[in-house]
Amino acid sequence: MKTRQNDVVTEYLHEVDQRLAGLPVLQRRELLADLAAHIAAEQAERHLASEGEVIEVLERLGSPEVVAAAAHEEAGTRPQPPARSPLSGRRLWLYVAVAAGVLAVLFLCAGAMFLGRESGSSVGPVETAVAPTPTVQSS
Repeated sequence: MKTRQNDVVTEYLHEVDQRLAGLPVLQRRELLADLAAHIAAEQAERHLASEGEVIEVLERLGSPEVVAAAAHEEAGTRPQPPARSPLSGRRLWLYVAVAAGVLAVLFLCAGAMFLGRESGSSVGPVETAVAPTPTVQSS
């Protein structure tokens, strides 16, 4: 469980860092170090046992946007939009997982169809009896 908690904290700090673009590097590092220390202290003091409890701590700190906006306001700089790909972070993993699931289902269906034909248990096309059409002879 500790790893998932660390992943949540790492993602949060990364999001804050992305939104701190435009601040001097030393100021960014100091703010991120302070945030990480505060989060670690909360985890240690409260013996946080779940990812949900860590998320509550992060929510009390404020969203990455709010934290970065406050830092920009204090520094007198303008926030810059984060440089981020539309398929980054957890969303990318979501898309990969969905695509893998879809491919797995397709392969299973294709395999079932192939195995069904090999064993002779598949139902082929239904043949219908067609009555012969009477021929009319003209005289």
